[in-house]
Amino acid sequence: MKMNKRGLLLIGLMIMGQMAVSQEKPIADGMEKFLGNVYSSSQLSGYETYWNQVTPENAGKWGSVERTQDNYDWATLDAAYNFAKENDFVFRFHVLIWGNQQPSWIEDLPVEEQLEEITEWMDAVAERYPDVDYLEVVNEPINDPPSGAGNGNYIDALGGRGASGYDWIVTAFTMARERFPNAKLVINEYNIVSSSSNANKYKRIIELLQAENLIDVIGVQAHAFSTTGSSTTIADQLDKLGDTGLPIMVTEMDIDGSTDQIQLDEYKRVFPLFWEHESVIGVTLWGWRSGMWRTAQKAYLINTDGTERPALAWLREYASTPIDLTVLGWKNHSNLELFPNPVVDGQLTVRSKEPVHQVTLYDLSGHLVADFSPMEGQEVSLSLNLTSGIYLLKVQGTTRSELRKIVIK
Repeated sequence: MKMNKRGLLLIGLMIMGQMAVSQEKPIADGMEKFLGNVYSSSQLSGYETYWNQVTPENAGKWGSVERTQDNYDWATLDAAYNFAKENDFVFRFHVLIWGNQQPSWIEDLPVEEQLEEITEWMDAVAERYPDVDYLEVVNEPINDPPSGAGNGNYIDALGGRGASGYDWIVTAFTMARERFPNAKLVINEYNIVSSSSNANKYKRIIELLQAENLIDVIGVQAHAFSTTGSSTTIADQLDKLGDTGLPIMVTEMDIDGSTDQIQLDEYKRVFPLFWEHESVIGVTLWGWRSGMWRTAQKAYLINTDGTERPALAWLREYASTPIDLTVLGWKNHSNLELFPNPVVDGQLTVRSKEPVHQVTLYDLSGHLVADFSPMEGQEVSLSLNLTSGIYLLKVQGTTRSELRKIVIK
C-alpha cells in the first residue's frame, strides 16, 4: 500500500515540551475515522478534548464485574458507558470472552454449569448496556483462549475446538448475535500485523464467522511490541484482512518512548500505516497518561507536569487533517472499478470482472445505509440519494467481495 506525502506538508508542529493545548473538541472530531482511548481513572483528565471513542480498560472484563459468583460490580463500567453516551462518543465493550482476567470461581464448575454462567453473563451485559456500538465478543482467541487453569477453563462449555478447531468461537459469536442484534460484533487479537502466519490463522477464524454472518469488524491490537517490524509487513497484513471485505478497527495502540524523539519518529512511521489504510475505521490508543499499562516503557503522551510530548503534538495536527482520498494511493483493486468517485449527483457505476450479485453501503460507523440486491451483470448503475460524506461500499461478486471507500459530494 502506498502512503501519501501528506505528513511532509504538516508544518508548524508545536514546540517541543509545550503546555497541553486547550481545545474544545476531540482531535478527530468531524473526521472520517475515530481516534479513541481507554477509560480508567488514571486516563480521564482532559479525555473529551482529545478522544472521541471510549473503551473501558479493565471494567468490562468478566473477572472485574463478577469477581464473586452472582455478585456484580458495574460501577466503573457504568461510568465508562455513560461517559460515552453523554459525549456522543462511540463505545466499544471490552470484552465478553477471553482467557485472561476471568472469574476464578468458574474454572472448577461442571461444563453444563459453566455454560449457564456464560449465558447469565452475556444476558446481564445485554440487559444493562442495550446501546453498545461495538461489542468485543472474543479477545485473543489464538494467543489466550479460555482454556486451562488460570485462563477461565471453560472452552469446552462453548463446544471446545471441534472439527474446525475454533467451534468455541463460533458458539460465542452465535450467542452474542442473539443477544446484541444491533451491535457490531468484533473479534480482537495481538501479534497479527507483525506475523503473516498469525494473520493467516486469524483470517481463517474470521472467514468461519463470516460464513455464518456472525462478525462485523476485525480488531487488531497495535501494542509497541508488535509494530517494531517493517512497515511493509504491517501494511501487507492489513491488506490481507481487508480482503475479507470487513472493516478493521485498531483496538489497542501504544508506542514506547524512552526519549521524545524516538517516540515521535515511531508515531510518524507507524500511525499513518493504520490511519491511512482503506479498511481501517478508527484507532484506539491504550492509554495516554502516566498510569497506563506501559508507563515503565514511557508510552504515555502527557508528562506528569501536564505538558504534551512531541508525539501528541504531531498526532493532534496529523489526525485532525482530513485525508485526501484523491492522492492517498489506496491498494489497487484490479477486479473492480467505481466511477465517478467522488460521486456527483448521486450516480455511481460499478464495473467488475465478474458478475455483481449484491452491493451494500455502510457509513463509517459500520451501519448499513443501502442494500442493492439481487443484481446481475458486470456493470451496474446505482442511484445514491445520501448526504455528502465518506462511505464504505461492499461489492459481492461470484467468487469474492471487495470493500471500497467512496466519497459522495
